[in-house]
Amino acid sequence: MQTSNAYIKYSLLVIINIFLLGCTRDYLNEANPNEKPIEDYFNNLTESDKVLTATYATLMNHYVLNITEETWRSDMGYPGWNRPSPTNGDALIWYNHMYNDSSPSISKKWQALYEGIFRANQLIEGLNDQLKHMEEEPRWQEQMAQARMLRGVYHFYLYQSFNNGRVVIRDKVPQTLEEIMISVSPAEEVLAFIKKDFDYAYENLPISFSTESASIGRVNKGTAAMFLGNMYLFEGDYASAKPFYEEIIHNAEYGYELVTDSDLQFTTKGEMNKESIFEICYHAELRADLGNWDESRPSNRLARSAPGNLGGSREFLPSAWIAYAYEHEAMDEQDERNYYNDALGVKQLRNVPLRASAMIALVPDEQTTYYVTGNVPQQAGFRDNEYGYWKKYSNHDYLTYENSLPYGSLHSGKNVTVNRLAEAYLNLAECYIKEGNVEKGLEYMNAIRKRWGLRLLGDGNGDTSHDYDGITYTADSLMHQLMYHDKPLELAVEGHMIRWIDLRRWGITKQNYQMRAEERYYLVGYRYVNPQGNFSWRGNSHLQPGDVPSGSNSIVVKDFEMASINFNPELHNYFPLPLSEIISNPNLDR
Repeated sequence: MQTSNAYIKYSLLVIINIFLLGCTRDYLNEANPNEKPIEDYFNNLTESDKVLTATYATLMNHYVLNITEETWRSDMGYPGWNRPSPTNGDALIWYNHMYNDSSPSISKKWQALYEGIFRANQLIEGLNDQLKHMEEEPRWQEQMAQARMLRGVYHFYLYQSFNNGRVVIRDKVPQTLEEIMISVSPAEEVLAFIKKDFDYAYENLPISFSTESASIGRVNKGTAAMFLGNMYLFEGDYASAKPFYEEIIHNAEYGYELVTDSDLQFTTKGEMNKESIFEICYHAELRADLGNWDESRPSNRLARSAPGNLGGSREFLPSAWIAYAYEHEAMDEQDERNYYNDALGVKQLRNVPLRASAMIALVPDEQTTYYVTGNVPQQAGFRDNEYGYWKKYSNHDYLTYENSLPYGSLHSGKNVTVNRLAEAYLNLAECYIKEGNVEKGLEYMNAIRKRWGLRLLGDGNGDTSHDYDGITYTADSLMHQLMYHDKPLELAVEGHMIRWIDLRRWGITKQNYQMRAEERYYLVGYRYVNPQGNFSWRGNSHLQPGDVPSGSNSIVVKDFEMASINFNPELHNYFPLPLSEIISNPNLDR
């Protein structure tokens, strides 16, 4: 199956790149969108499918998800290297909340999302005009549903990102200057427009496509259900959100399952696994001619988060609080997965929990192979007072060095999972908590914890087969656990602004920064045993809570001091309209 998926993924990207390099017809005449003869779109459903593929290709643009910037902006990441005085200026702008309407990443996100909308509208109009006579055919219906879904997704990302949801609705390809120079719509109108596209997609997308090659990386009914659930959840409509999450989790036809095999978590082998609901397919071996920073290329540059000695540039690192929280999650000591046999054959509890091992590289993690030839403390450099690296976007499972990729670490082919089943579980738990059903909230939160072999929450109701924390949770205390621990640790640096949207809608962004800014850590050395049985040492790489002890050569590790001061909900909850767009469209800021 893995070989087959890789071949299909490669074939799909060949189509994308042939199409974007140039076709016999100028399907994407973006330079002159007002010159758009319908007869030049396409003549059959094979040609229209190429437009659909190009619409998906927009997702590959780094700025659609802005994962790097969102890691710096939220409470998940630290701006690169050189603690305690980082030198990555662009990262510091995001980390300290000093971005504004002229920040390049903001305008590039806006442009990328409207490019996707433009392509979706071209397909929608062509299907409704040139190929209208084929609307009873299943392929026509599938293509229309996907186009409507993607148009909704791109508008939804704009709605969640910019101007308190007041953005431009593009429901057609503009043909006149007047149609191009339109203003933003009220947020409620934007949301209503998005809902129509999502509803259409939900009603018309198949649960699965007829052939494997047609389904790799494409949206289906489950994707639409996930977006509808999130749309309602983000608006605080828990009653409307809950049925969609329940359907995703409990409808066996979808085939979604929580993955328990650690080899299938955030690895190349685990791409498009049973937990994946929406995933962007990348490939490392195509279009090197486009260069490292060209957003049209089908590879991603997120492997830059890898350690410097392993070919990355440590572009974004874990913040101190989350690295410490990962290491110190309590394990279920009745779960055999949490044990290993040491060199003497003695059964020992793992140094770090399984969730930490899957998501982050920490110096005590001697039991996990990292970059094939060693364990984490041996392989990761942990330079410049560093204590952890994100693993979700690195190729640690099959490479020995990121620059051994065909075109280097800036051209990674690792997929990016946007939404997965764990998110549905945790969002459904929130729905139950908000309606006062603490037991059901615990059920869905514990399902995620059990998958990782973590100690479960609550008193267990007589269950003696697992360890429980013994706490009697209220709706408020369980919601606190979800907001500050379970959801951020499960979904860290994933998806489209997941952490930022949560902080904003929960109304805790400022207080969260203030709380984190008061926390203090320091670093100590760590003595470890490598897989060859030899002892070695990593200096100042193991986080400890509290102030630096007297006489120590460690540094104070602290985060978000400037963010706690600078963050202003009116300025930072949403991005402003990009200045470049206001200049080019005088009607935009009305």
